[in-house]
Amino acid sequence: MSFVSVDALEREFRRLEAHSTTVEQPTIPAYPVEFAMSVGIEPDPWQVAVLASDHSRKILCCGRQTGKTTVSGLLAAHKALTQPGSVVLIVAPVEKQAKWLFRKVKAIYRQAGSPYGAPSDRLTGLELGNGSIIEAMPAVERTTRGPSVDLLIVEEAAGVPDMDYYGILPTLIATRGEQVLLSSPRGKRGFFHDIYHSDADWLRVMVRSDEVRRIRGQDLDVFRNTMPEQFFQQEFFCEWLETEGSLFSYDDIEAALAAGEDVAAIDIGDDDQW
Repeated sequence: MSFVSVDALEREFRRLEAHSTTVEQPTIPAYPVEFAMSVGIEPDPWQVAVLASDHSRKILCCGRQTGKTTVSGLLAAHKALTQPGSVVLIVAPVEKQAKWLFRKVKAIYRQAGSPYGAPSDRLTGLELGNGSIIEAMPAVERTTRGPSVDLLIVEEAAGVPDMDYYGILPTLIATRGEQVLLSSPRGKRGFFHDIYHSDADWLRVMVRSDEVRRIRGQDLDVFRNTMPEQFFQQEFFCEWLETEGSLFSYDDIEAALAAGEDVAAIDIGDDDQW
């Protein structure tokens, strides 16, 4: 015998309550690109590709100031507005980073005219009149256990420890929820690096800082002249650097493992002879 979960009942209650208290349903563009335009944001071509994709798993490897926070904020706001009763969870290595993205979501919501109203509006949370909830918090596994999530957004994902990311993932299983990972690279290690370079079914997007129209070449040169070259390449050109303190490079280790697959094991005979 199966039972309806408490989480599912709460979700349905929010949807019914929203329908019963809302006299006139606002018109929100169903197409995310059109939604972006309706709130005064003209997305870059790479942002259009992300917004237009219906892939449930997106990983965005982006240089600094390329607009990754804006595009993820649009996805979060659009999900909450167009799917009543949905839960959007924003996490980041520290609360301050999660708050920055959350502020972007709230700004987009207000630019959309604050449809449905917001019965609960907090520094790190927003509950809409249609029953949808948006929460922002640090990516700490022990504090993110709880209700099912329809959209998980991991800001600065390369800085989130593996154990915390994998501990948060079960929040998506009941809803078959979506996830968006966004970050600049931070070494050849961790789930963000591994997922981006794996064969798993993800929408992969890489955009360098020199590929967006807002950033001028002369401005990049200023930073190139004031930062160590390897960090400049990582932060702005999405280069995957060796993890600091590594004795062997990631590529050398991978090459050694690949070469070892063709090496026959040495037969040292019966252990009793030694």
